[in-house]
Amino acid sequence: MIKRCIILFLLLTPVLAFSQSREDILVHIPNVIAARPDHAIFIQEHFQVEVSAANYTLTPTINTADFVIRLEVSQNMVLYDDGAWDLPPEDEPQFLLQLTLMNNETNTEMLSFQYPFTELFDIYLFSLEMTYAAMANVPITRLGDLATDDDRWRNQWLYIALSLNYPVITAYAVQPFESGLTAGSYTTYLSTDQYQRRVLGNEVIPNPGVSIGVEFHFLNWMSTELGFQIRFGDPMAQNQFIPSMSLQIKFPLKPANAKHIKISPFIMASASANTANTSDVTSFPRYSLGGGLQFAVRAGQSSGFFVDISYNHSLGNVVTRNPLGADWVPDRINYARWVVAIGFGFKMGFIDRNPIEEDTN
Repeated sequence: MIKRCIILFLLLTPVLAFSQSREDILVHIPNVIAARPDHAIFIQEHFQVEVSAANYTLTPTINTADFVIRLEVSQNMVLYDDGAWDLPPEDEPQFLLQLTLMNNETNTEMLSFQYPFTELFDIYLFSLEMTYAAMANVPITRLGDLATDDDRWRNQWLYIALSLNYPVITAYAVQPFESGLTAGSYTTYLSTDQYQRRVLGNEVIPNPGVSIGVEFHFLNWMSTELGFQIRFGDPMAQNQFIPSMSLQIKFPLKPANAKHIKISPFIMASASANTANTSDVTSFPRYSLGGGLQFAVRAGQSSGFFVDISYNHSLGNVVTRNPLGADWVPDRINYARWVVAIGFGFKMGFIDRNPIEEDTN
């Protein structure tokens, strides 16, 4: 029976040889439990060499390890049906080496098996196979590992992004008038052709912009992007160039079964470097808050194309003069301003990162 087990073990060796072996898997081998000191010292040192040769990383302490290999040598025994036992014949293996693989994070036993031997030389023949047999059961715990080329683009420390932004909707909503406004003046104001068409009707006037951003991916589930934008005008403010800065906080989602995509909801704040000062507009808010969603697809080992949809609400009102003249009440009109925009761009990543390295510190 023992010989059959050994033959089966050898037949499985070619399969086990292709089992995963990775340097970022941390393994600890505690002191071997054995009655004979020569067994304990030899097996301890030998399996440490085999684990290193299999391309895993040994740790000197158990609290830093992902997995633990426990080794124990016991006397082989012949068990009888009546519960009695006896030592095996001289031509049978005299000792049993038991290998147990533990998940150190959950402190659970993953597998355990025994190998019979008599002389320490027998360990040479099967120790590497035993190591592979154990580590073949180690799950891939580090999703998005740096060795996975198709996922590198989602896990870079730094990204440079360039995009073209288009305001799909730039809307102005008239705020409630102050007391004293007559129904006649209100009706006349709404019917003023120029402002009804240009402002109140929320007619889309295409004023696209360009932006460049620097994104720092400091956590697997969070990143920040500092951006600089130039907008080529606004339906209300006739500035030809409106530069602004923005700060986005993103929460990237990386589907494990779809490594070619990344979905990043985000919140954002922005500030314009200049405000509108025209004959009609007396006040234009510089600051805005909003959010959106970015959808990216892989374009290379460290780059991707993306499209994002964002919503921005200005903090404060746009204030204009009453187009009917100063004699009309009110002499100033307040508008709430919000923008829905879509952007198309490309981002290039720099410096590979381990997506869960912050969890192992």
